[in-house]
Amino acid sequence: MKKVICLYFVFFSVALKTQILWQINSDTVQTLYYEDGDEFSSQSISKDKWRSWYGWARSIASNKEQQYYTDYKNLELKNGCLYITTNKKVVNARLIDQYGDNDSIKSGKGVFQGINKRQFKYESGLIQSNKKFLKGYFEIKFKAPPEKGLWPAFWLYGGAPNEEIDIMELKGEREDQTHVDTHCQGCDVVKNFIGQKKSFGGWIKLNGDLDKGFNVISALWTDEQIRFYLNGKCIAISKVKFTQPKHVVANIAVADNKGPFHPGPDSDVTSFSPFVIDYIRVWSFDQDKSGAATLSSSDNNPLPENTEARHHPKMLYGKKNDHVNDGIFVSLFENEAGDFKLYCNGLGKKETYSVKFKLGEEVLFEKTTNVAELDIPVKMKIGLKIEIVYKGKKAEKQYLTR
Repeated sequence: MKKVICLYFVFFSVALKTQILWQINSDTVQTLYYEDGDEFSSQSISKDKWRSWYGWARSIASNKEQQYYTDYKNLELKNGCLYITTNKKVVNARLIDQYGDNDSIKSGKGVFQGINKRQFKYESGLIQSNKKFLKGYFEIKFKAPPEKGLWPAFWLYGGAPNEEIDIMELKGEREDQTHVDTHCQGCDVVKNFIGQKKSFGGWIKLNGDLDKGFNVISALWTDEQIRFYLNGKCIAISKVKFTQPKHVVANIAVADNKGPFHPGPDSDVTSFSPFVIDYIRVWSFDQDKSGAATLSSSDNNPLPENTEARHHPKMLYGKKNDHVNDGIFVSLFENEAGDFKLYCNGLGKKETYSVKFKLGEEVLFEKTTNVAELDIPVKMKIGLKIEIVYKGKKAEKQYLTR
């Protein structure tokens, strides 16, 4: 009989906070701690967490974007989700609030981009975190709008100068694709499949549509690289070393026919579906940064069964050896009723993981499953011990005090 040897990772908690995330790979078990985010289960958007424009502009003129980001007008909370909306509406307003109406706007390279007060053809919504984050795991659970010309995105912005980690950029008419990118003044140059040098970034085709149900797209930002994930499976790697903290941003831009991510919407289209966000979560490698979040008991937006990359462009995906140890992500929360909820992303179609909750020698809950979101009818108790096993690797946590 073949013996299975488990590698153990033990974390003893002395804090009230229950949120924890494990990345369980074939060679390692890494622990991250919930730092911040939003479950969007409140009555109104948190202005302590989120601003509704960049702070330096109401749109990005260099992209020829057509939308004006309103003051929280295009942000609605309902059904435990954030709905970011877009309206076809003419807005005459300043691109940069703190500049005068007739001030000239120039790009970073000094190119004239028009007078500050201008006409926008659309209203749209944006959230940008007031807080900046340095490294960690960033995830969004969402459903995309399908309309042509809409340009939803989830990204990190900040640094010197204008660094970006584009965790996802979408186009409504390309519902079965996602775009990943990094921007850092020449430090992200890679070779494509024929050996030409170019900036990292590109489209990844999927085997499902991102507007049909909820999906999770995420990025793991470490000292050495950015790894991009769709429903827990790695789809791209950018080997860029970012060192400056960044804001979290989620928004819908409206593309222009002559700008990046063209085309724009058809002129006769006047209404659009929302960009629906179930949650945004930020996890840190540093336990001292750990925060808290409570899930709504009624918040239940299941994932599609299997949305994943249809193929892996080598320039984005890297070499097979870069993925030989890829595993799963498992995160743990309490809901408002005091029970636990577990999220598991990255399982293969025939893979399972095991969950066990124990108090002393008594097993309170035990299950082997392939379910991505698992409700666990166990409440917090002093001494509660949790074990997650995947491919012989065990992540373990014990609550010693309340």
